[in-house]
Amino acid sequence: YLARKTDRIVVNSRGVRDFYIRYGLPTEKLEVIPNGVPPGQPSPVSRQQLLAELGLPENCSLVGLIARLWPQKRVKDAIWAADLLKVIRDDVHLLIIGDGPQRDRLRRFRDQCQIRDKVHFLGHRDDVPRILPHLDVLWSTSAYEGQSNAIMEAMAAGVPVAATDIPGARELIEQGVSGFLFPVGDRASLARYTHKLLNDPELARRMGQAARQRMRSQFSVESMVSHYAELYRKVLESE
Repeated sequence: YLARKTDRIVVNSRGVRDFYIRYGLPTEKLEVIPNGVPPGQPSPVSRQQLLAELGLPENCSLVGLIARLWPQKRVKDAIWAADLLKVIRDDVHLLIIGDGPQRDRLRRFRDQCQIRDKVHFLGHRDDVPRILPHLDVLWSTSAYEGQSNAIMEAMAAGVPVAATDIPGARELIEQGVSGFLFPVGDRASLARYTHKLLNDPELARRMGQAARQRMRSQFSVESMVSHYAELYRKVLESE
């Protein structure tokens, strides 16, 4: 109903545009303007301070997942991948940041996997920028996304990302260059890519650097604002 009365509809990725086209919205009204993120900033606390705050050992590897705890995010896959990693290395700790209707169910699943010592539910946090720069890898296990701000913010902070190979993530991550993509539900590939990054600090550094540069060059706030301003000019000039 609103589309009939709207001059332009802005979406933040080609995947979202294609979704709405499939449901009958007019292609000519849809405009893709990606979200923009500011450059990543250093954490105000040291890694040692953060680990002490979380009660984790100093020599651990930190993997993070930032998401609402509900079915779309497939957080169960992340817990399963952490369980796979525990078989081959004992240093990985998964921090699940966020809350939602599946919280209790996911905690029970973690406990059934007997991996409570490696998977930590931090709940809703207002201080994610304190934690994010200290992650060794960020995971995104979603079945679908428009455009993940968590992935973008991690990339802006120079954190390598392993994410499901879905349209929203595919537009952000260059496979093997600025991160890794794996099929939805492929927990073994997620564990394998993470193991590879943790075993090769130079690869992780290069990927993080490439991710940071990609956000600066193609997904900056300035670029987003410029695209919106240009769209407004076009719409006004067409009246």
